[in-house]
Formats: sequence, C-alpha cells, structure tokens
Amino acid sequence: MPRDDGVVPGQPCWVELAAGDPGEAASFYGELFGWRMEYEEFEGYGRFMHEGKSAAGLWPEATSGAAANWTVYFTVEDVRTSADLVREAGGQIVVEPRSLNGHGTLAGCLDPEDVFFMLWKPEDWGCTQAAGRPGYWSWTELLTRDPERAQGFYPRVFGWGRVRESDRVHWTVGGRVVASMKPIPPETGAETLSAWLVHFAVADVREAADRAEALGAVRIKELDDPLYGLAITLADPQDAQFVLIPVPPPETAGRFPIAAR
Repeated sequence: MPRDDGVVPGQPCWVELAAGDPGEAASFYGELFGWRMEYEEFEGYGRFMHEGKSAAGLWPEATSGAAANWTVYFTVEDVRTSADLVREAGGQIVVEPRSLNGHGTLAGCLDPEDVFFMLWKPEDWGCTQAAGRPGYWSWTELLTRDPERAQGFYPRVFGWGRVRESDRVHWTVGGRVVASMKPIPPETGAETLSAWLVHFAVADVREAADRAEALGAVRIKELDDPLYGLAITLADPQDAQFVLIPVPPPETAGRFPIAAR
C-alpha cells in the first residue's frame, strides 16, 4: 500500500490478527465491522478492507489450540537497530529481522513481560489507511502488571515521552500521544495477562457488542470512562481479545494513532 499515512517512527502503524481459522475470522469481522478480505500473493496473508481502505491484516496461523491474537506493529527507521535496542532493554527477538519481498522489513519481539509486538520498516507497504471512524482501529493500550518495567523498556526502544493521567500513562512521539499504558489491578486473576490491546471505533458501542456476542464473541469487561466513554472488551470466537470504543470527537483527534481522513 502506498505510504501516504504520515506515520512517524515510534508510532503504532498496523494491526494484524493471527488466527487458526482465517475463514471464521473473515466471517466474524466482516459481519461485525463490514470488512471484506483481500488475499496477498505470499503465504496466504490477507488484508481486511473497509470502504476501500486497508483496515487490518490477517495471518493464517496454525495455533495448536492456543487462542488467536491481535498484534500491534510499530514503525521504526531501522529494524535491526531497533531489535538491538529491544535486547539491550531486556526484551527478546523471537522473529529475526527479515524482508518481506520488498514490502518492508519486520522483526517479532517480546517485552520483559513476554508481551509480543512487531517492528516494521515499510517500503511499498505502509500502515492502516484510516482511523477514528466506525469500523477502524482507533487506539492501542498496553495492559501490564509491571508498569515501572514497561516505562523503562518502551521509551528506550522507541524514544517515547510520557504524560501521566491518573493511573494511565500516555506515550508520546514529538509531543503527540500515540499509545497508552494502564496497570492491571493487583487483585485481578492470574488469567489476565499483560498485552497490547487493540481498540476499534464503532458508532454505538453497546449495539456493536451485542452484535458481536450474537456472532459468537464473549463479553469480558465493560468500563465507562468519564473522559473517553464506554469501552467493552470482548474475545472473538477464536479467543482473540479486542476493545470496542466510541468514534472519537474531532477535538480529540490527536489522541489517535492516525488522523481520521
């Protein structure tokens, strides 16, 4: 996809679903968000399209009974240099840097809490082509049991600044908020793991959550934030977790990873 997105290094730029049953995933998200699937020429990779724009990726991964999952890609200037920073900061590289047929270079990483994320240097592929509209990825938040360790790791890797808002930390690039972090309450059960959670905007959060449940999703949690509105966390039919949030008002566009357009 052409790089007309204006995304800067250190910013979340793409989200991708790894699922053992790509057909079921395409059906569920197609019904929920109105997405349609386009398959690429390599390894069965798919792109979810919405209103003619790339919304997310789909990787057909045999999960051996494990849950499917959403993965966040962060754009960087040099994947190998950033991979070295991941190691130096206490993380691991689990997919060594490699080129994807001229589309770009990637690497797969684990942070010190074993949270998976990707590094991405685009060439002729860029990032998601819209955000902050109904049916599009609109926010990214790290849930963590060790916020102090995360605050030492991610700024070292991506050069992020930090702005604290109550118990939430907003990560910034060049003064612009690009992601956030929230601690997992200590009383929360051990089954809740640290993770990057992908948020999708919808016109009506409750209606969309009800529709997702009718399609086979499971509602996990609701949070009605006085500043940001209702957020409902769900697990899709293959147990990949995601969050539904309201469409952001224009005055908060700077909070979102890619300006709505």
